[in-house]
Amino acid sequence: MSTDPNWLSPPSNEQNDSAREAAAHTLEAAPTVAPSPLEKPSPKSAWVILALVGGIAGAAMSCFALALIPFAFLQPAALRSINSASTTVVSFISISGVGLIGVPLAWYAFQRLRSPAVALWKTDWFWVMVCGIIIALALIAGQVILFFKLFSGIVGGLQYVATMLAALILLSITVGNWGKFSNLRLWGHLASGAWLAVPASFIVEIVIAVIVIIIVAITLSAFSPSEFSQLQRLFQLYQRTRSPALFSAWAVKPWVIVLGFLMLSFILPTVEELLKPLGVILMLRRKPTPMESFVGGMLGGLGFAAVETLGNLTAIGDVWLITILARFGTMVMHGLTAGMVGWGWGQWAASRSPWKLIRSFAGAILLHGIWNACVVTIVLVSLRFGDNLRALQNVGNSAVFIGLIGLSLLMLIGLSLGGLVALWGIGMRLRQSEELKG
Repeated sequence: MSTDPNWLSPPSNEQNDSAREAAAHTLEAAPTVAPSPLEKPSPKSAWVILALVGGIAGAAMSCFALALIPFAFLQPAALRSINSASTTVVSFISISGVGLIGVPLAWYAFQRLRSPAVALWKTDWFWVMVCGIIIALALIAGQVILFFKLFSGIVGGLQYVATMLAALILLSITVGNWGKFSNLRLWGHLASGAWLAVPASFIVEIVIAVIVIIIVAITLSAFSPSEFSQLQRLFQLYQRTRSPALFSAWAVKPWVIVLGFLMLSFILPTVEELLKPLGVILMLRRKPTPMESFVGGMLGGLGFAAVETLGNLTAIGDVWLITILARFGTMVMHGLTAGMVGWGWGQWAASRSPWKLIRSFAGAILLHGIWNACVVTIVLVSLRFGDNLRALQNVGNSAVFIGLIGLSLLMLIGLSLGGLVALWGIGMRLRQSEELKG
């Protein structure tokens, strides 16, 4: 007990002034943006430990893939021509790049285990500009390498850098100066799209494709035995030649076109939009805010798109620059649609009303389906007229060729630019909504 005889007396004016100054100083020193409740798990949360283990496994996979690169030059084909090993090298670089996501994931998980302090993502527009410059230099360097027919395997590293930096730029455009998303959660959502959504989608899509092939085979054998026999001979010939051009005549059959549009413009988008925001679905118990749900879903979509881009660009060709620029548009589409579905899941967790989730899911499938339909149209028209220059001499055929491909390209460009604007606008609106709610 205090021995001060005045310990029960009220504080003096000087003491009150000192207390007010101390409180004001404390408020000034406090961060302007408090961490979201979602970012306050126990320091030894099972999710943090899982992130650490997964990150270490991804980093190990990355190192293993890099260690395999020298063996690409020991193949008999590589001994005859060094460029024949480029596809193998690019594949190893892509696999290594996917695993490399685990390095920052493991680092931030380790930091969280050491200290409960939360490292929040902060958009630095100077570094965003630097990332844009690096992407431009990587694309120019890649095209120069291809133009002078140098070792194209180097392009694999350049396209990985460009792809990942493009994902970070899209994240910055969306979140702006919003500072309530931890670096650990950022890399966790990105890894969920790359490591979970991609293999899960691949397995589901393979199962669906096998079922469709079985149904088509049974239907043809029952109602059109001649076509079924012809298709069997084509598959036997394909096993010897490995030439997809064998099926070009079949690809433009009306029933194949309808089936292709159904698969690529509805079934595949449905599967992918369901699985891309897995990171948000796993966190629904913590009731994420609308902004957290949208950003989490978008990051899952960007992780998915990055792996898809690197997988589709293992064979470096003369049209590499056009292809990777088109893939940047695909990243915008995947990020936007996955963000929409992630937001829908967050709304369902908050209100248990399914209607916003259903609407956002349907909208994402529609956008994804339109994108895929444009790509399928370009491929089918190219198959129909690309190898038949005599057919293009007909004015009507030329108009169809130019019209369909031109319209599809314009729609893809419009969807890409519109997607960029939508990411910026949705992010700004959700940030303002959170600020109004305090």
